Amino acid sequence: MSLRHYFKDSKNSFWLFVLFIWLICTIIDRIWWNFFSITPSWDQADYLNSAVDHARALSFLKGDSVSGFKSLLDLSPKIPPLASIVNGAIMAFSGDSPHEAAWSLSIWNGFLIFNITSWGLYLRGKRFSLFCVFITAISPFIFQLRTDYVLELPLISAITFYLFHLGRWCDPKMGGRWSQLILSTIGSVISLLIKQSSLLVILPAYFFVFVLSFGRDIRFRCQFFFLLFTNLLFIYPWLSHNWIMTLGGTYRAVFESARIEGDPSLLDFRSIFWYFPYLNFQFGSIIFFGGLSGLILIFLSFIKSFSSTSQLKNNINVINFRWKWVIFNLVTSWTFTTFIPNKDIRYIACTIPLITILLALGIDKWFTWIKINFKFKLNSLFLIPPLSLSLLPILYKFNTVYPAQNKYYPVEEIVLEVNSNLTSNKKTTVIVVPSTPEVNQHNVTFFGRMKGGNILGRQLGQSLSHEKYVLQQSNWIVLAEGDQGSVSNNSLALDVAIRESGYFNQVRKFPRKNGGNYSLWKRNDTAPKPKMFHSTFDELAMKMGKGPLGIKMIFDEIAIQHMIDGHFQYQSSIREKALSKIISNPNDIKSLWTLTLLKILANRPNEADIYLEGLEALIPSNPWPSTYRSIVNLAALKPRKASKIADIAHLNHKNKVLKGLGDVGAVLGGNFFRLSSSIESIPLAINDIDQLLEAQNK
Repeated sequence: MSLRHYFKDSKNSFWLFVLFIWLICTIIDRIWWNFFSITPSWDQADYLNSAVDHARALSFLKGDSVSGFKSLLDLSPKIPPLASIVNGAIMAFSGDSPHEAAWSLSIWNGFLIFNITSWGLYLRGKRFSLFCVFITAISPFIFQLRTDYVLELPLISAITFYLFHLGRWCDPKMGGRWSQLILSTIGSVISLLIKQSSLLVILPAYFFVFVLSFGRDIRFRCQFFFLLFTNLLFIYPWLSHNWIMTLGGTYRAVFESARIEGDPSLLDFRSIFWYFPYLNFQFGSIIFFGGLSGLILIFLSFIKSFSSTSQLKNNINVINFRWKWVIFNLVTSWTFTTFIPNKDIRYIACTIPLITILLALGIDKWFTWIKINFKFKLNSLFLIPPLSLSLLPILYKFNTVYPAQNKYYPVEEIVLEVNSNLTSNKKTTVIVVPSTPEVNQHNVTFFGRMKGGNILGRQLGQSLSHEKYVLQQSNWIVLAEGDQGSVSNNSLALDVAIRESGYFNQVRKFPRKNGGNYSLWKRNDTAPKPKMFHSTFDELAMKMGKGPLGIKMIFDEIAIQHMIDGHFQYQSSIREKALSKIISNPNDIKSLWTLTLLKILANRPNEADIYLEGLEALIPSNPWPSTYRSIVNLAALKPRKASKIADIAHLNHKNKVLKGLGDVGAVLGGNFFRLSSSIESIPLAINDIDQLLEAQNK
């Protein structure tokens, strides 16, 4: 009995069957999460923390909420916030423990299945659509995403929605409607607000539409302009607020990580073909080779259908626009992803729905071939054995791990022990010296904040300079006996210093399955009282007046202090003290520097500019208030104002850094006549800063 006859009488029966497939997937996922899941490690715990941050900020979960839109944007400095907001909202209903929070992945998987089903219907009908759904449901790679708390599943769900609806809108036969355009816009905005890597798919697709628009009417072009404008409108608030951190984070993730991990260079043969060997494992051998062989059959049939070059050209021209859209986006997104220096099997995720569609086309070709060559009613039964065997990769994953109840997760016990020693849910930072998948700063933070908790984990020990601060200021520390994980030798030195200092008592040991222990240490009563950062912050802020020398000292210090006090509790008392002094004496230079530094740390460049303007007037002989004013205005995306400030100050101080900032601001503000000047002044400014820093080191 064919699927077409089974579903032809009722549209509802088709969608009920798709719903049934999603329910089966969800049941399998819940079995995994409830009985086989492991403690979230680094990235997984980091994404969970982001979801908790946003859920608390929006009062979905118990904890500190935020005041103002900018405070909400502060929570996503490197990765867009949408997935965290959605996941946090789901936590409000499901709970915030790892297996409960994972319900969000089932929801995103349902969104993916719905979109791939709709796209399959649009391309080829119900039978083909079900093949797409089936491949998606049993794909080992998709199953890995459903059982691993990362952003790739939300990302490919949104990308599938975007590509499907944008393709429908571009369709010359049935596209061009405003409703299709609005759905395309929603898909694009959602994708961009989940992860920046969506640009690897979105930009090539927009280029395709841009070229296509030259052959369409004015209405289509206006709609395309509306699409671009709306995307910019929705992305601008987050990007304008966090663009510096986003660029810095993206650079580290793409280039520095590639260098550290030893990934092949851009044009290396291994780089170009890096992802191809993984396709077999992402779909399973039966689905991949079955679909690929079906595509070869389709290609051979296509080759046989022409006898001359002109006939080949005609055959290519009649290929459905819908399939041209699929192939173009697969080729471009695969190529763009390949040329990203940092390599990871997850990064090719955006191409998976497109490959799924092509493999489903190959499977459908075999189904058609069986129907033609085996003339009996139950011919489709020939597909059951291979499709059943294709489930083996998922079953194998269950066999490679032990049920969760047979495992021991020390991070939960560590957090419970700390909590039992705290009163009134006090905000506390635990210094985590080791960094292993089962205990690290990220999952200590996650478990410490579950159920409204206020325990944060922070890692120190990467530098020998950390030792002094940890011994003087820390209250709670986690050490390890045995494997320390991905840490440097400096962490081992810090471990020894803590044990031998006499300032800390061991509270409890937590055995590890592979040998050794984790141990929790607490500051004892005989140790010197912790030195509070707020008592020295004013003097530290004054060092901004020394220029690059002071800035380096300030941020070297703050980088450590923000680990010691992950809650930044020092800031409220410092702010109140400085503001009270300013009220009584508006010309208090020390308080102005203090408030300036606080606003810079809080990513409030416009407010920092106000205090810097006051300092500029009070200490006209110092070039650095004007320099910082120019920089914070560049950060606030006000390049013309930044240029004007730097140019005026340069007339008084003849400072190379001010000259460079003036040229940069002018060029970014549209004055390209100063481009040649900036090419000369920027290297001179950088060299001047380097010389100042080298003089300090000497």
